[in-house]
Amino acid sequence: MFTVFTPTFNRAKTLHRCYESILHQGYDDIEWIIIDDGSTDNTKDIVNNFIKDGKIHINYIYQNNAGKQSAWNRAIKEARGEFFIGLDSDDELVSSALFKLKPYVKLLDERKDLIGLRCLAIRKSTGKPDSLFQVGGGGIASWYDEFASAIFGERIDVFKTKIISEFPYPVVDGVKFIPEIWFYSIVSKKYKFIYLDEPLSIFHDQEVVGRLSKSSFSMNARGHLISRSAMLKNIPIRCFMKNPIGFIKTVIRYFQAVLYCILKRYKI
Repeated sequence: MFTVFTPTFNRAKTLHRCYESILHQGYDDIEWIIIDDGSTDNTKDIVNNFIKDGKIHINYIYQNNAGKQSAWNRAIKEARGEFFIGLDSDDELVSSALFKLKPYVKLLDERKDLIGLRCLAIRKSTGKPDSLFQVGGGGIASWYDEFASAIFGERIDVFKTKIISEFPYPVVDGVKFIPEIWFYSIVSKKYKFIYLDEPLSIFHDQEVVGRLSKSSFSMNARGHLISRSAMLKNIPIRCFMKNPIGFIKTVIRYFQAVLYCILKRYKI
């Protein structure tokens, strides 16, 4: 079974896009977990209509402005699927994409050192893949290799639920956002991905306002500090040597986060 997880906040107008794309997967064994992070629009009504359709199993959970990482942790606990996919509330899955992933899912089962598949995400405004790392080649690689290449861009992952449950995001009072790079820098110490040329999602980059995955640096300095600290601690030196600009940016962001935390603490 696949678990598709969608965190949402006041995105009632775009959730139908996720819903329709899940229905067009040609794959019946899917559950959709929606975690509503305190929406004040008609999100609940929209989701209830989806549930009444009875076409897929939907688990709708409401939380009071706890942030995306809290939603992620909760979704993993609730997940019944063997494989876990995060889909933003204004994006969509490519038609029949999950059905096409079946052969690769079998390989995931066979190898204990693999955490999941890193598939292509198509940028809506260009119609092209957002990340070109391993495009044309694919194969098994570490996220550290991706970082070292300095070829960045949006991708979408299919994770083994059991493995990612071992790596919950830190729960810290007052911290509602921790960049996802925290997760990758830690899990890559032990696990690798299968990089695929297969597109799995369409990323609607024109509608990033209000995403739980996008957030102000200054407002979430502690979360960024947690993330950058993990990067400096876990990413191998050889990767920083291959990507010195990435190292410099990480150090700069680290000290920026420290400064913002100090300013906020003393209300300067």
